[in-house]
Amino acid sequence: MNPATVVVSLPVADLERSLRFYRDGLGLQTPGIDEYMIAFELPNLSLFLIELSEYATYVERAGIAGPVTAHPGAVVVSCAMGSKKEIDDVVARAADAGGSAQPAAEHDGAYTAYVSDPDGHLWELVFNDRTAAAA
Repeated sequence: MNPATVVVSLPVADLERSLRFYRDGLGLQTPGIDEYMIAFELPNLSLFLIELSEYATYVERAGIAGPVTAHPGAVVVSCAMGSKKEIDDVVARAADAGGSAQPAAEHDGAYTAYVSDPDGHLWELVFNDRTAAAA
């Protein structure tokens, strides 16, 4: 498999609440917001936040039965960051924007923090020698 692009779609309970977190908390810019979806274009990744009722249509198309919920922990989005300060800044903004965050700590030779959006989707922010070189 060699995809031309990658899209991660996350079901969210409240688009406005999620927009505030991702735009104001994580500092992401969006090229588009519509009635049921918000798109964020990141390097090599498109992130779509989809309102639960619209997300349900995709789940139904896939033949998955049962209730559709914004299920915390269903996806971990890992991001290589350019500095420890950048991680600390995101952690502070994310908490202020309605998410939750654990203070950064050293794990396996990397400075790592975990941030969850208002629906519990988990983000891992990582800084180490390799991510510093990539920045």
